[in-house]
Amino acid sequence: MSPKTRKLLAKKKGIMLDISFGGKPQPRSVTLGPTGDVKHDPRTIPFPLPKECVNTAVITHVLEYIPPEDFFRWFDELWRVVQPFGTVYVSGPYGGDDSFGWLTDPTHKTRILEQTFAWLDPRTPLYKEHEKVGRKTPKPWYPMALARVPGTEGSISYNCVLQRRVEP
Repeated sequence: MSPKTRKLLAKKKGIMLDISFGGKPQPRSVTLGPTGDVKHDPRTIPFPLPKECVNTAVITHVLEYIPPEDFFRWFDELWRVVQPFGTVYVSGPYGGDDSFGWLTDPTHKTRILEQTFAWLDPRTPLYKEHEKVGRKTPKPWYPMALARVPGTEGSISYNCVLQRRVEP
């Protein structure tokens, strides 16, 4: 391998991180969870990972278990471990009143709708509301795609693709 190729690969290095409370892990990913490669409760921060070691993250059925008061701090911790312009795929039960998947589970703590991710996006008016309500402004994420999709057994889920942005 040429020194130029070696340098390029070192620069582009990063893991695929799978943070999930269910489902089959992504092939070749590093899993973070109670039974994962990195044994750690994904609801608990900080994550036992170095800064900017993740280039892609897949998060499935986790956000609904994050207490609302920890939601933005949790995303700040994810921001810490994801590389600049890294991609995060998030999915879980849709938190709307028409979603029995979210409503019927008494352990769910946080409702997630498409608009929830606007609170993480500095391009939206909601991002500027953090300060007004006495909350620290979270690290910037850009939602790249948002969708309400069919879930299991007739329920509704959400899918979101986020990109970690660099702070101004």
